[in-house]
Amino acid sequence: MRLLMLNWRDPWHPKAGGAELLTLRILQHLSRENVSAEWFSARYPGAPVEELRDGIRFVRGGSQATTHLAAWRRYRGTSSFDVVVDQINTIPFYAHRYVRVPAVALMHQLAQEVWRYEFSRPLGGLGLVAERYYLRPYRHEHIMTVSRSSKASMRSIGLEGPIYVLPAAVDTAALDAVPKKADPRDIVTLGRITPSKRPDHAIRAAALLSARGWEGRLIMIGSGDERFVARMRNLGSSLLGSRYVMTGRVSDDRRAALLRDASCIWMTSVREGWGLAITEAARSGTPAVVYRVGGLVDSVDDGKTGYVVDQDPLALANATARLFANDYAAFAERALEVSRAYSFEATAEHFLTAVNARIEASVATRRTTSGR
Repeated sequence: MRLLMLNWRDPWHPKAGGAELLTLRILQHLSRENVSAEWFSARYPGAPVEELRDGIRFVRGGSQATTHLAAWRRYRGTSSFDVVVDQINTIPFYAHRYVRVPAVALMHQLAQEVWRYEFSRPLGGLGLVAERYYLRPYRHEHIMTVSRSSKASMRSIGLEGPIYVLPAAVDTAALDAVPKKADPRDIVTLGRITPSKRPDHAIRAAALLSARGWEGRLIMIGSGDERFVARMRNLGSSLLGSRYVMTGRVSDDRRAALLRDASCIWMTSVREGWGLAITEAARSGTPAVVYRVGGLVDSVDDGKTGYVVDQDPLALANATARLFANDYAAFAERALEVSRAYSFEATAEHFLTAVNARIEASVATRRTTSGR
């Protein structure tokens, strides 16, 4: 099979995240199964226009803002592939409108509330309203996503075609047993530090816990826009002092150590496709307390591997205090056990099933059309 992946970023882009890692692992697995993959994405400083890595051909064109146009210019009318995967990260490629082979969309989540947090007025409000309309060309198309809640969101805006849910996975290997945690208990967050992740909620929740006698640290792993990061640093320092730690981007070994030592991970995003950081932390026996939003409700088994709470720092603090006080060991053990069920092999197999279903649907349509 010859597969073209369209994604505005590649795994080494400065702003790459969980979506790019998941895509890379899928294509690496498929390359060992005789799938020839090409990945087209935006150019950025230091990246070659073309290169071959892990059996995947990486091609770069356009900037972050123009890579969708560059993809159209390069691939319009192409029949050089068996299937094209149009990965939608807010802005679609609309590949099914200009390639001559079957196309399937990969959409981790809708943006929806993210528009209001990541864009200033009036663009944020306009984007929120416009999303359901600029996605209408996909209403009968085949789509892959990563959680049941993302699928439900897509149905709610009128996307009626087949939607396939891919199981999540992370790189971190599951530990054999829950390790000894740091004393006093540390809490971590993991991911890009942006307005839509609401790191200020985590800081305020930690301050509420501190007022009740919690003496651990709040450790934020990740980077973001320098101005926003500075605002969060100032807020954290004013409310928590030296017990607020911002690590920036860290090595894989350092991240694994921080997740292993922590007693809890928080996620306060307005929306996620799936809480990959939750699954990664669970591999180290670290349970989670998260907000009740799309994606996060899928990655935490409420009352078993952690808690799902209302979108409020006080609710976050209350649930975390309860987690630490009531049978913490059972939560940690269940989080570790459940995390073992996820693998990139399973994700790649579901991905290939969805892609083959799209190809087969195209063949069936051609047969029906030719038989008229």
